[in-house]
Amino acid sequence: MLIMLLTSVLLITLDLRGNAVFNAARTGFGYALRPFEIAGEVVTRPVERMWNGITQVDDLERENARLQRELDKQRSDQVAGQAAQEENRQLRALLDIESLSSFDRRTCSIIGSSPSNFDQRVEIDCGSLDGLRVGMPVVNEAGLVGKITTLSLDTSVVMLVTDPLYSVQAKVIAEVDPVATTVPPSTVPSGLDVEDVTTTTTTSTTSTTTLAPGEEGPDDESSADGSVPPGGATTTSTTTTSLAPIEVTRETGVLEGLGGDRLPRVRLIDDAQQFGLIEVGDAVLTAGGSDSNAPPNLPIGRVVNVINELGVAGLGLEVELNADLDRLNFLTVILYIAPREAAGLG
Repeated sequence: MLIMLLTSVLLITLDLRGNAVFNAARTGFGYALRPFEIAGEVVTRPVERMWNGITQVDDLERENARLQRELDKQRSDQVAGQAAQEENRQLRALLDIESLSSFDRRTCSIIGSSPSNFDQRVEIDCGSLDGLRVGMPVVNEAGLVGKITTLSLDTSVVMLVTDPLYSVQAKVIAEVDPVATTVPPSTVPSGLDVEDVTTTTTTSTTSTTTLAPGEEGPDDESSADGSVPPGGATTTSTTTTSLAPIEVTRETGVLEGLGGDRLPRVRLIDDAQQFGLIEVGDAVLTAGGSDSNAPPNLPIGRVVNVINELGVAGLGLEVELNADLDRLNFLTVILYIAPREAAGLG
């Protein structure tokens, strides 16, 4: 036993340190046993699959049901979204309000180098001959990408949203959950003010019994359980409780780029109580305006961090862009000019 133990230690030591004879023997055994290994896998694979099918069928059924529910919800949301878009289009046409679909567009390809940490600009193969002008917004399918900064006859340079020199008026949209509100009546059927009468509320029926001074009341058979005592007449009024509609908070600020390695930030958001509803996940869109070269409601991204900036008025919001600026291929230029600039040209 001692000789076998010492021999084992010696072989392990030689194997760990590397030996040409051992390596050749190991390789030879590997080639010799490989057919048996493949044959074993072929024989055991059907058994393994059958066993997995028996033991995991319940999990697969639950996963399939969950995926089916998600698919049904997405189909429902798609139909609802299409209906909402059509309704929005009809309302805008009725009120003579311009929508994003009413602006002409030019689709262009990126040429030259891709953006980097040092240069947040790209070149496209469209220019002034295609109707482009400096300042026009550039988007892709996901949202805002940048704006035209340099123009030639058949090419243009696009400054990306992340460029430190980029800025645009932006708004943050936040939805407020419905809140139950109860509005008490100001008078009773007798014409008296509510403050001048004694009120007893029955919570099970949400009806209010009101006593006017000096009037007869109902029978006092159950005065012990909270009914109206004798000596006054009764009138009944219903207290209506309703849910307030979902409110949309619209806060505006300036979106600025901070470089390719940092998220853009919205500044100049007022740090007031009514603006405290801004939370992570709220949508950020362009705000438009008479001096803005971007029309309103272009999607930009979502809030990922709310920052209380020291020494600066208001909040700072870090925004995760919808558009992936590292994988740009085709870009669309919206042929939009700021209203004040368009009026001056006219």
